[in-house]
Amino acid sequence: MTATDYCTLAEVEAYAGVDFSDGMGPTDSQIGTMITTASRLMDAYAGVQFAGTESHTEYFDTAFGLAFLTLSQRPVVSITSIHSVSPSGVETLMSAGRVANDDDYYLHDPEAGIIRFHYAFTEAQGSRLKVMYDAGATNPPADVKMATILHVVRSAARAAMNDENCMDRVKEFWKSLISDSKQEYEDLLVQVKSHKLIGVASWGQYKMPSSFYYRGY
Repeated sequence: MTATDYCTLAEVEAYAGVDFSDGMGPTDSQIGTMITTASRLMDAYAGVQFAGTESHTEYFDTAFGLAFLTLSQRPVVSITSIHSVSPSGVETLMSAGRVANDDDYYLHDPEAGIIRFHYAFTEAQGSRLKVMYDAGATNPPADVKMATILHVVRSAARAAMNDENCMDRVKEFWKSLISDSKQEYEDLLVQVKSHKLIGVASWGQYKMPSSFYYRGY
């Protein structure tokens, strides 16, 4: 898995209006750790990785007339391979492309994770299709990015306020920032959780197979 941080040190400093190198709280290195932790927390809140690519392997059953598959992780960056798996476990590589008479499948909708076959299957078989693919976005949504910044700011504030060597005026600054950002942070977390993946319906997932379209493995 290739994960990524959802904000930068400069963006945290810009929101808070501080320069951490001036001793206004945790060190730059500590803030960097907070950013990575907050980024992974955003993923955990929604149950999905918002940015960065990840490799997946999924197995799908076939049914009479099956012509589409919907992958569970989205958006899909690329399909590595699809194999047809026989009842005895023998894997046969399927051909990717848009030519109906030569190829087996193509990525129909990356955002929805829909793969379309050029033909329909004629039998039901468990774990008939093995799909290997990469999924993930380049950048997180704006609300996820902002929620990450606020989480880091509030974590930095708590760290500064608990530091016995921190000056009282600095502690008061962070105390006010925690109070002022509370509602904004809570509202953004609601938005972050709303990104949780839901089922995608692919209209026409099944169609009547014909001898012209069917290709057995």
